[in-house]
Amino acid sequence: MNYNHHKLTFNVPMTQMMRSQADQVSRYQDNSDKSRQVYRNVLAVLAVDYYCQCMGIETDLEASTVWNPGLQLLANSADLELRNLGRVECCAMTANQNKVRVSQEARGDKLGYLAVALDEDSNEAILQGFSEKLMGDGEEFFLQSWDDLDLFLLKVEEWENQPSVASSQVTQLSQWLRGLVDAGWQNLEALVAPEQPAPAWVVRSRMKSQETHQNSVIKRGKLLHFEGMSEAIALLISLDSEISEEMDISVEIQSLDRRTELPLNLEISILNDEGQAVMQALAKSTEHIKLNFSGQPQEQFGVKVALGPVSFLEHFVI
Repeated sequence: MNYNHHKLTFNVPMTQMMRSQADQVSRYQDNSDKSRQVYRNVLAVLAVDYYCQCMGIETDLEASTVWNPGLQLLANSADLELRNLGRVECCAMTANQNKVRVSQEARGDKLGYLAVALDEDSNEAILQGFSEKLMGDGEEFFLQSWDDLDLFLLKVEEWENQPSVASSQVTQLSQWLRGLVDAGWQNLEALVAPEQPAPAWVVRSRMKSQETHQNSVIKRGKLLHFEGMSEAIALLISLDSEISEEMDISVEIQSLDRRTELPLNLEISILNDEGQAVMQALAKSTEHIKLNFSGQPQEQFGVKVALGPVSFLEHFVI
C-alpha cells in the first residue's frame, strides 16, 4: 500500500491592495524583467507577513528591503523582519514549480527561508515550505528537501526563547557632560587591551584629540562580543558637550582594527521610547556604520545591535 505525504502549506489570498502595493513599488524599476522580479518579491513578503500575523508572530514589515528601489536594483532579495528576532527570506516561485531560487545576495545572515508559490491565476500565494539553512553554492534548491511550515513555527518559538544579550541599565548621557561615565563605557584607547597594537582608528583619534577637544565632542565606546566571532564589535557613542535645547548624537559600530568588514547583515537600530525602530542600517561589505540624530533633554532612546537571533540593547536618556 502506498501512502502520499502531503506537506503542510498555507494559502494567502493576494488581495487587490497587495497587488497594488507590489505594482507601485515595481514601477520604480526601468527594466521590465527587474520590475517583474520586484513585483513578485513584494507579493512574497506580504504573503509571509500575512501568515505571521495569523500565527501571532510579530513582524516589522516596513523594515523590509523590498520597499527600497535602490536596494532592489542591486540585489534580488525579499526579506521580512521578525521583530526582535531577525530576518527571514521570502522566496517567490511560480505555482507547480519544484525548485526554489534563492540568489547569492539573499543568502546572508538570515534566520531561514520560506518558499512562496505565487498563483496569479487564482490570486493566491501558497507558503510551501521552510528551510533553516541552504546547502550548496548554487541558487536553485529542490522544494522536496525543504521542511514543513510547522518547523518554522517551532524555530520561531526556539528563537524567542533564546536569551538576547541586553542591558537593563539606563545610561544618563547628561552625566557624561559632567565627567561621570557609566561603568562599561570607555574612551577609545581603553577599548584596546594594552598588549594589543593600537588600531589605526585609535592612533588617528589621538592625533585629532586637540581637534576633538575644540569641537567639544565626548566619545565613549563599549565592546560587543557575539558568540562564534573571534573579534568583538565596537559600539561608539559621540555627543556634543555643549548644553543646548538639542543634543547632537552619533552612534557607530565598527570592527576593532577598522580594516575587517562587519559581519554580513549585522544590524543597528535606533529605537524610540516605545521600543520602535526609527533609524536602521544593515552591514553590507562595510567596516563601519554611523547614524546621526539629535534629541532633547530627558528624551529616551535605545540602540540595538543584532546579528541573527542574538542582540545587544542599550538604553539612554539625554
